[in-house]
Amino acid sequence: MPNQINKTAANHLEDAQVYLESLESVLLRLYTSYDQCSLSDDKAKAMMSVCEVLANGALEDIESASVKTKLYVSAYIDLANGIVVTIDELSDFNLAKGHTAAAIHGLFLVAGQLKESLETAVYAVMKGGSHNA
Repeated sequence: MPNQINKTAANHLEDAQVYLESLESVLLRLYTSYDQCSLSDDKAKAMMSVCEVLANGALEDIESASVKTKLYVSAYIDLANGIVVTIDELSDFNLAKGHTAAAIHGLFLVAGQLKESLETAVYAVMKGGSHNA
């Protein structure tokens, strides 16, 4: 039974990685377009809405993995929650254009870092639920 629980948790973490990879892609397109001023506010807000869905999906999967295993993933939950909150705050686009573009780029970097960190968590879960991931 523990092996099945670990497999389920690993699947949730891998699903979160897929969400984060998609999030990276949308954020990169949004950053490039927004920084070059070639994107309407409506299109940017629509893309940001997609980012919110992806970020929430990743957060939900990381939280689900946490429930399924003894693995210590609260740092990943905190980071994913930070991404969700930041995207929500950015969706109003109240910052100056350069600052908004920089924040979008920062989200891209953090999403990539979290995606890579989850690889370590998947490995730890499959090895038996180490608390050191």
